[in-house]
Amino acid sequence: MDIISFSIKKPVSVIVGVILVVLFGYIGLKSLPYQLTPDVTAPEITVSTIWPGATPYEIEKEIIEEQEEVLKGIRGLTLLESHCYNGLGTVSLTFKIGTNLDTALLRVSNKLNQVPEYPENVEKPIIEASGASSSPVIWLTLKTQPGSKKDINTYKTYFEDEIRQYIERVEGVSDLLVFGGRDTEIHVNADPVKLAAYHLTIGEVGLRIREENQNTSAGFIDVSKKSFRVRTVGQYRRPDDIYRVVLKDSRDRRVFVRDIATITEGYSTLHESVMQNAATCIAIGVKKEPGANVLTLTKEVKKTVDELN
Repeated sequence: MDIISFSIKKPVSVIVGVILVVLFGYIGLKSLPYQLTPDVTAPEITVSTIWPGATPYEIEKEIIEEQEEVLKGIRGLTLLESHCYNGLGTVSLTFKIGTNLDTALLRVSNKLNQVPEYPENVEKPIIEASGASSSPVIWLTLKTQPGSKKDINTYKTYFEDEIRQYIERVEGVSDLLVFGGRDTEIHVNADPVKLAAYHLTIGEVGLRIREENQNTSAGFIDVSKKSFRVRTVGQYRRPDDIYRVVLKDSRDRRVFVRDIATITEGYSTLHESVMQNAATCIAIGVKKEPGANVLTLTKEVKKTVDELN
């Protein structure tokens, strides 16, 4: 049948058909995800490992090469890159477009468990889903209320313990970058004269304090038909617990931390400062997951921040 003749003879059907096409087209258009910068990048996972005080060469030989050996065979991997800095090593893994990120994260985590061992004092590797090179799409600032005399930099630990979790739970948030602020610390202030009198060094004091700050399992003891678990609890619960750490044990006497030092609560050294409109603040960058809608993510983050305020 001729389309033109059909349209002339049945105008109502044609109008209904056009209305349906326009209606469904409008519904489809509204349901499409849209954002300012469309996501066309391949899924990327970054593994970061911190080794305080180590050189880039040591990190490459002792950590990065071991991690690359177990990660290079992951299914769907297209690119493997690594970078070494003072005290930090990163391994970036890029996967094929369309790779399920949750599955890839699980595979990376399982492979990292196959690394035989790490050097002493190496922190547990941190796995990030968005990649270390991706830029935050949202920036937040943390400030004190007008009239408050407390330094905003002292609120970093409070943010990490009490606030960060709520923002990270927002759907589409991959990771947070925090700039500025000072972490809460326990300071051991040793007296040089007393250290010399007891033939101790700062390094020995720090080593003993770290060694005692842990719980140790000693296995089981079977008595009759009962089995008892033996466990020593040494992890510090209060700052005063550090005073009771034994630094030196000789025939004459024991030397405790309280004999050579005082314990105070304080904050870490301020290495960076962030300011907005001439006021000091803590800046938080929100990184999105691959494929997340930026506009929807912005609305949800703003809603969460309003609830926290």
